[in-house]
Amino acid sequence: MYLDETAWVAIAFLLFFVLVWKKGKKAIISLLDERSLFIEKELNEAKSLKEEALEELRLALQNQKNVTDEAENLIKNAKETAKKIQEEANLKSLEMIKRKEEQARQKILSLETEAIKNIREITSNIVVESSKTYIKNKLDNKEKNNLISKSLNEIKSSIIK
Repeated sequence: MYLDETAWVAIAFLLFFVLVWKKGKKAIISLLDERSLFIEKELNEAKSLKEEALEELRLALQNQKNVTDEAENLIKNAKETAKKIQEEANLKSLEMIKRKEEQARQKILSLETEAIKNIREITSNIVVESSKTYIKNKLDNKEKNNLISKSLNEIKSSIIK
């Protein structure tokens, strides 16, 4: 049986692999096992990193939700506080307006009372002066004395009462 060169090369090639397999089987298998363990370790590490990342994402989303809720509460509280402040300011303004109106009324009443008093004084003075003038010019001495006596009696009776 005659084999050509290619067949011998193929046989030599197969023989080489068989001998290499017999001699290097343990080394190749251990290399493949080590590679398999390394890949498995890398996969496990990747899974744990993925789980950690998912947990961090969940925590970040929860924190974001908490911060959003807190911000909404702060805005709500600020609006309520602003509303209360505005209501208080309105009440204080109304109270101040009422006080000012009452002060103005009191001042008007005081001025009216003072004006009436002044008018009475002026009227009294006019009456007294006109009476003096009338008495001086129109009445004689006997009537003057009679009028003075009568007035004195009226004054005494009003004081005694």
